Amino acid sequence: MEPVYFLNGNDYFLQSLFVDEVMAALTKDEAPEKSYFSAESVDYTAVVTDLFSGSLFGGKKLVVLHNPTRMSGKTKDDFFDYCRQPNSDNSLIVILDKVDRRSAFTKNLSQIVPPISTSPPFPDKMANWIEFLLKKNDLSATKAARELLLELSGDSVYHIANEIEKIKIGLSEGSEIEESHVADFCGWEREYFPWHLSDAAGSKDFHKSILIGKSLLHHGVDVASMVTQLATLFQELYLMSLPDGQESDLPRTGWLNQILTRKLPTYFNNFSQNELEQIVKALGEADRNIKTGKGSGETLLVPLLHRIAVGYA
Repeated sequence: MEPVYFLNGNDYFLQSLFVDEVMAALTKDEAPEKSYFSAESVDYTAVVTDLFSGSLFGGKKLVVLHNPTRMSGKTKDDFFDYCRQPNSDNSLIVILDKVDRRSAFTKNLSQIVPPISTSPPFPDKMANWIEFLLKKNDLSATKAARELLLELSGDSVYHIANEIEKIKIGLSEGSEIEESHVADFCGWEREYFPWHLSDAAGSKDFHKSILIGKSLLHHGVDVASMVTQLATLFQELYLMSLPDGQESDLPRTGWLNQILTRKLPTYFNNFSQNELEQIVKALGEADRNIKTGKGSGETLLVPLLHRIAVGYA
């Protein structure tokens, strides 16, 4: 156990999981005194002063500081001094949602405490998180069920955890999770799955892409999740266009289901290298626009699908 941890990234589930694990480790002897402070309602001077002292009850103390970037002046200096020489009776977890290496606060804290990433995992890591969460809940699942969970999850571990929790509540004890369980317990009443959109886009079928995209949006699929899955497909196709690209094992950039993987050569023949390069750039731009609030929903998705199917012909 370290006396100070620095979590950087905005995946709420990963943050909570880390805090819970630290809490469990501290509770082996006796439950610690836990305090949580958010950026909106903190007297930082009092918090920092309290850090230097022990628990009122003589035991361990766990302090969670969420986005304490408004700290300033002597209080901030004292805080960094504490991080350099922490009280061994305390455990401090500092959480910054925003990953900003230009931030002076982030730079200064990173020089004292190595940051631990709690950003949403890359798509190719999501399958590992599903396996972890299934084991954590003493559950097993068929390959088809795991693939559907991946389709549902986007890039959110929190979303996967919620879906698995829904299934666990409704599943008979000792049963293996099947694809039908995921569809039933996760409220999947959709005509299309997200991979259908990738298939239509890879096939350069604009009208079908729009039909599927609007249907997915109507049934609650986040546009960010669709853009992530489209990016995985087209990054794979772009790599195939590079010298010796088709000789490598596929896929290489992230998770693709078996249907999309088998159809990669067909999709590849629909695009020139220049088209693929421009599409990858357009998907990167769409991702940035989503994260900065400059685009969402149909207003982002429809022009993007047009650019993929028609815009670079």
